[in-house]
Amino acid sequence: MNDRIVIPRNRLTAALVMALLAPLASPALAQESGSQDGAPTQLDQVIVTGSRIARTGFITPAPVTAVTAEEIRGTGATNIGDLMARMPALSPTYTLGNSTRFIGTAGLGLLDLRGMGTSRTLVLVNGRRHVGASPGSTAVDVNTIPVEWIERVEVMTGGVSGVYGADAVAGVVNFILKKDFEGMELRGQHGMADEGSFDRSFVSFTAGKNFADDRGNAAFSLEYSTQDRFGRGDREIGRRFMVSVPNPDFDPSQPPSQRNPQNVFARPGGNHSISYGGVFTIGSFNVNNPTNRYLFNPDGTFRRARYDGVVVSPTSCVDCDFADLNAVADLEPAFDRFSANFQLNFELNENHRMFFEGKYSKTESNFYGQPAFDQPIRIRRDNAFISPELGALMDANGLTQLQVTRFNVDAGRRGEDVDRQTVRAVFGFEGNLGEDWTYEASVNYGQSKIDRRNLNNRINERWHAGLDAVRDENGNIVCRASIDEDAVNPHTGTRYSSFASNGCIPFSVFGDGAVARTPEAIAWFNTTSLNSSTLEQNVVAASVANSRLFSLPAGDVGFAAGVEYRKEKSQENTDPLAALGLTFLNAIPSRGGEYDVTEVFAETTIPLLADLPGIYNMSLDLAARHSDYSSIGETLAWNIGLNWEIIDTLRFRGTLARAVRAPSIGELYNPQSENFATINDPCNYQPTNPNRPDTAEDRALRVANCSALGIPEGWIDTFSASRPGVSGGNPDLEEERARSWTLGLVWQPDFINGLGVSVDYWNITLKDAIGAVNAQTLATRCVDSPGGIGNQFCAMITRAPVGGYVDPQGRDFPAYSITRWVALNENLAKSRRVGVDLEIDYRYNLFGASAVSRFVGTRLLQSREWQFQDFPDEFDENVTYYTDPRWRATLDNSFEFGNWSASWNMKYVDGNLRVQPKSYNANPGSARPIMNGSYTYHNLRLGYTFPESELNVYLGIDNASDKAPPLNYFGADIGSANYDSIGRFFYMGATYRF
Repeated sequence: MNDRIVIPRNRLTAALVMALLAPLASPALAQESGSQDGAPTQLDQVIVTGSRIARTGFITPAPVTAVTAEEIRGTGATNIGDLMARMPALSPTYTLGNSTRFIGTAGLGLLDLRGMGTSRTLVLVNGRRHVGASPGSTAVDVNTIPVEWIERVEVMTGGVSGVYGADAVAGVVNFILKKDFEGMELRGQHGMADEGSFDRSFVSFTAGKNFADDRGNAAFSLEYSTQDRFGRGDREIGRRFMVSVPNPDFDPSQPPSQRNPQNVFARPGGNHSISYGGVFTIGSFNVNNPTNRYLFNPDGTFRRARYDGVVVSPTSCVDCDFADLNAVADLEPAFDRFSANFQLNFELNENHRMFFEGKYSKTESNFYGQPAFDQPIRIRRDNAFISPELGALMDANGLTQLQVTRFNVDAGRRGEDVDRQTVRAVFGFEGNLGEDWTYEASVNYGQSKIDRRNLNNRINERWHAGLDAVRDENGNIVCRASIDEDAVNPHTGTRYSSFASNGCIPFSVFGDGAVARTPEAIAWFNTTSLNSSTLEQNVVAASVANSRLFSLPAGDVGFAAGVEYRKEKSQENTDPLAALGLTFLNAIPSRGGEYDVTEVFAETTIPLLADLPGIYNMSLDLAARHSDYSSIGETLAWNIGLNWEIIDTLRFRGTLARAVRAPSIGELYNPQSENFATINDPCNYQPTNPNRPDTAEDRALRVANCSALGIPEGWIDTFSASRPGVSGGNPDLEEERARSWTLGLVWQPDFINGLGVSVDYWNITLKDAIGAVNAQTLATRCVDSPGGIGNQFCAMITRAPVGGYVDPQGRDFPAYSITRWVALNENLAKSRRVGVDLEIDYRYNLFGASAVSRFVGTRLLQSREWQFQDFPDEFDENVTYYTDPRWRATLDNSFEFGNWSASWNMKYVDGNLRVQPKSYNANPGSARPIMNGSYTYHNLRLGYTFPESELNVYLGIDNASDKAPPLNYFGADIGSANYDSIGRFFYMGATYRF
């Protein structure tokens, strides 16, 4: 498409536009603007300023890193989310592999800049907002963005709320899509893992054409990708069964260290307190004499549990009968993605152009996790499935009820099918208003619809009624509730309801496969729970700019201003049975809300000095935005940026900003609902507990406070499941406030052609951070408080009394165990990230080949979290923890020689701790290994373009050395997602343009 609209501008105007849009500009483009001061510039060039990767991030005041379309295609990526998580500036908070750890998040690709949270990274598409993808949140699922439609991605660090509005606390990720396309292009790719049955496939088709004497261009793109579900047990790393055990060679006369560790790993081992077929214990379990624990064989008979190795605790053992939990966990969910994108540009005349962007995306995610489990099942003596041998054992021990812990795999693994449909449309006009003024006005509508089906969601009372089987007067096996309307559920202590008794189907739970032998019972007590959500976003924006508002001795002052109105709405309708707490799924009620915001903003670029010794050029960027929210009232954000070109090859840049983030709909309006948390009890003396009293900074204080709670010294918690609690929103929340600043140097020496180096220091401090004090923190701070146990943390934790406690859902908690916690959103916390980014970009010739090498690395200096900002000395420093390695880096090398192309990409993760730094400092020998070594991954690709043809074929290998992740890391959380869990992966593909 030939560009007809032109806007006169000079070098200072270019600086203004860069401040507005945070783009990239190459030195060649900057020199062209300077040498042709006042020359006409194409409108497209104003909006999308430069794309050469060798010049990435070398103009704007804030640090900017970009990924181009060629780089994206060169990785063989089939979805953009996992590729972006590879960047050192972004934490892998939501990859496909770890997206299944929360309810309803399977398949999401949410970006987390500097590890400050997905809600604090603003994701834009062509500089405009995009509708969110998760109920109650504005976080954008970048997996809905088509890979082939991307021209480049720009990542800017630092608070830029003054430019873009709320959420840009850590920075902005801007996806710049193709604005026009001529011709047709077809691409296909298929790959498979070296180990296990895991495949990925991708196909795309793009077509476009100019029309109306090249005044307009219309183009569309269709894209489809798919990948298989990949089970943890499908890889050897999922069949190692490594568990932590006390070190038999530990020397207590010497301080713990890596040479003298208290705990080591051994195999094969696992959890022996539960099994697929059921486990029961006669009397109290004694780890030193484990002869009274039994398990059921597949045929329903029972035997003593086997213990040929170390019995670590009532839940963990080595060389014994244990449950294989890895067999019911996935490394990757099944994921299908389809997207259709359309764009239209049309020049109405020499001064005005219309544009339209349309998008439809559908993703389907499927995964299976653990089944429903019971700790315990209560089976009465008269149960119809109790064998004479089992009955005799119960009678001999005076038992009227048998308590069986069971991992109910044969009743169906729980899973999720999540369908997300996203629609987005942007319509607008842009152009000239007179000689110096330009404008843009647009409307932007987005909608996300999410249907989540929770598979094999157990209806608890029906499960209880079905396993409570007896014989009727004719000797038939029936449900007790079917013949006795006053029958009491032994798990809840209440009468069975008609919902459970009507149509009740009895079944046995004795032995793995017992439940599956009665499929009609499974169909009766399991259900598929449907949860439907809709998010809507409406944005109306208009802005004007003048590149020559007036002149100063150093150049022209640029100015821009505008208004924006945005409305966000979210509604989630949950399954009625689940909402009432009648199923195994969390009891989450329906929820929703909305807010709107009206904003005005202004920006200016002021040339300060030029053509002086040591000041080739110096300009100041200023930006401010005033926002008026219907939810929280008024906020103000601002940005200051300085560009100082010392000489034409050396540039200083710096920014100072105040950013804000308004609370999301979920944070404000979510009702209090049931949630679950894994808690390492600080009063649990189990030697392998990473939070045992021995690991406390003040052991004596913790022991005293645990004793004050009535917990005896040496107590070992035998409850191994996650613990129920309550979490929810708070309509009285206020905005988060952040202060960020960056300082950097950019060097492009004229004596090394093609070399560019940048180094940037960045510092982001967030105050009034929104969040709930997590259950682990509540439990730990309760007993680590110097003032005793009469504190607010202990008030949020409930423990079982002497004798234990059975909750209304039938969960059996041993004495002193944590039974409940409460955590509501508040503006309590503080967060800080400090680091240095280094980027080296070099274009050169290598034995006749055109080569590009690019190093991008982040050195993390601080990663601090304050649970309570009012206590400035009480923070966790997470640098060197496995979630925050000190160094993350990539080195990408690409080569072109004639029709051949090749790339060699490396990813580096620095060595890190498997425990939090404060725990390591308190006891560096608590376990071995306590550190993970440094990792370097190698990805290779080779391509060939046939002569006189537009056909390109390529093949590639990811993780070429087949490097396995650290011990027991499966990519299921933020930290372990730094490591590849798939193993060596081969792919091949072809692209044909016609």
